Amino acid sequence: MPVVAIVGRPNVGKSTLFNRITGRRQAITDDQPGVTRDRVQGEAEWKGVRFSLVDTGGFVTGSQDTIEQEVRSQAEQALEEADLVVMLCDAREGVTGLDADVGDLLRRRSRPCLLVLNKVDHPETGRYETAEFYRLGLGDPFPVSASNGRRTGDLLDKIVDLLDGIERPSEGSPERDERVRIVLAGRPNVGKSTLMNRLADVRVSIVHDQPGTTRDSTDVALEWRDQQFLLVDTAGMRRRSKVDDPVEYFSNLRASHSIDRADVVVAMTDGSEGVTVQDVRIMDHVLEMGKALVVAVNKWDLVDTTEQSAEGFRQDVVDRYPFLRDYPILCLSALTGRRAYRVLEAAATVVGRARERIPTPRLNRWVEQIIGRSSPAGTAREVRLLYVTQGDVSPPTFLAFSNRPDLVDDNYHRYVENQLRREFGFEGTPIRIHWRNTRSKKNRRPLEPT
Repeated sequence: MPVVAIVGRPNVGKSTLFNRITGRRQAITDDQPGVTRDRVQGEAEWKGVRFSLVDTGGFVTGSQDTIEQEVRSQAEQALEEADLVVMLCDAREGVTGLDADVGDLLRRRSRPCLLVLNKVDHPETGRYETAEFYRLGLGDPFPVSASNGRRTGDLLDKIVDLLDGIERPSEGSPERDERVRIVLAGRPNVGKSTLMNRLADVRVSIVHDQPGTTRDSTDVALEWRDQQFLLVDTAGMRRRSKVDDPVEYFSNLRASHSIDRADVVVAMTDGSEGVTVQDVRIMDHVLEMGKALVVAVNKWDLVDTTEQSAEGFRQDVVDRYPFLRDYPILCLSALTGRRAYRVLEAAATVVGRARERIPTPRLNRWVEQIIGRSSPAGTAREVRLLYVTQGDVSPPTFLAFSNRPDLVDDNYHRYVENQLRREFGFEGTPIRIHWRNTRSKKNRRPLEPT
């Protein structure tokens, strides 16, 4: 698929144009310059031509700021991978020194380039000095308004014309994406970007010891042991009551949206600090959304293993938070790479379990086995589990038919869930059980598999 990169100095509207073209609010926009830091990728289609669109951070030349230097490095890497570059400028401000620097860089790269002038919101009444942009040496400037959509359709026509011959979509319906989508989630500064870069063997996210350096969700594809993965690095998630900056609010929102699209979430914690209340909140959020979960305890290189073994740490976590007993807990160091790749192995395993479908006859043989066992104390004696059928996967969802579902309490529900896990090996995935009354005619026939 051809790649189109949007580049330019800070605050010219790159993320607004990205969101306009992709049709999703995937990149964060704000009046504050420098909001986009990592590369943000999305897919777009226009008149039958599909292409990958990349939003980059604003170019700043000559800066000694570590993060701004990293942002420039990220943008330059996006240029290397692009088939077509869209250089975006602010038509209201004219050519600035930074615009000229970016233009010089693009001419040296010899990449096909389209010069686009943004913020031409009211061409009839506004004053726009478009002629001066010719001195950038990048051809005819193309005026648009990313905020209100003016001429963005014409811009897409132009992009498609320039991409013609690079790649065309194949005939027929698109193939199902077989990649395992792993989302790295956690509070700020637990090492998500470091793990992302370690697994991908290339710097795709900015790593810095200042919390909050990743603001957008960043994707990278990789292959490991013949398995395809898509890694998604997200911004650090803080408690909503602690978030007063609108940019950070949208970062949290974007991270939550990434979790919603995940096959499995790797919830990262800082081993040198232990599992915090916010870590557990994030894990609860993941499980409430029905996602498979792997807990990655990072920075294990900072832990004194003479006093705390990995197994002892796991047991302490489970003792404090019993619900984590059913999920893999990995102690690793993204910085040194020790045990880092076990994340991929665990992710593939739990996704396989989350997607597993148990045949109804096998489920009901299991029902016959547990009927003879003692129910947990406190369960009403007249409650009988009669049969079970699986209605969905990811997460595994079951319909449990009983003579008195109204009397099923939390203890009995947990008992049936634990027995399901033990029998069928559902480690790493939440389970949904919906109780139905066999006396209702509409519930007599089991739910068909979806």
